[in-house]
Amino acid sequence: MNDMATKTSLTSRVISQAESFDGIRAGIIPLNDVLQGPSYQVDTKGPINPDGFDDVQIDNWAAEAQTVLVLGLYHSEEDLRLDYWERGDTWGNRRLREISELLKQWLRDELDVSAYPLPYYVEKGGLFLKDAAVLSGLGIIGKNNLLLHPAWGPRIRLRSILMAGDFEPTASLHGFAPCETCDVFCQKACPVKAFPDGKYSRPNCRQQIDDDWEDQVLEGEIGETGKRNWVVKFCRACEFSCPVGA
Repeated sequence: MNDMATKTSLTSRVISQAESFDGIRAGIIPLNDVLQGPSYQVDTKGPINPDGFDDVQIDNWAAEAQTVLVLGLYHSEEDLRLDYWERGDTWGNRRLREISELLKQWLRDELDVSAYPLPYYVEKGGLFLKDAAVLSGLGIIGKNNLLLHPAWGPRIRLRSILMAGDFEPTASLHGFAPCETCDVFCQKACPVKAFPDGKYSRPNCRQQIDDDWEDQVLEGEIGETGKRNWVVKFCRACEFSCPVGA
């Protein structure tokens, strides 16, 4: 088997294993391609949410890491709990971390490939996930500033794993441009008008997120005290109004 065939076969096996988990789609892209993506060309870093995802800080990536495995988990409207913030994290993110660890073990045991699950936040040692997702073919960036998956629309959450070795990248999407003929339902549905003049306003969106933090509700699981945990239900108006994948 030649080099190209070997890389293609490895990619096929990894994608197949990743997508064997329920509600997961995956893509593969060279790390250097992600680091040359649009988000790395501007200074977009901000302060870490003090109550952010329960991730360990990673200060240095492994030198042998050459490839990014991007994972996308379906956040269906039928399972709203996946997106609820409870006990310092979302249920969907906990699931993605669990799957990342299982894939890390599988890569080591089955392919003898070292793998390094990354945190969610760039400031904690993660990478720009939307860039990686677009480059690996999981979707495009829509007019709602979110990743749009062809089947799920914006109802998807992302994580990434660095892998040692050289894999054949998955292809980016072509011919998928649903926003070109859309009546921007996402922008019209936004409760804080986060798209003035059709462009995304991070401060406006951030205000909604801050408001959501203030409006926690006792709708979580039964905790150690015998009472339900507090839950944050973040605004998803732009997601749920999007006709893609609805």
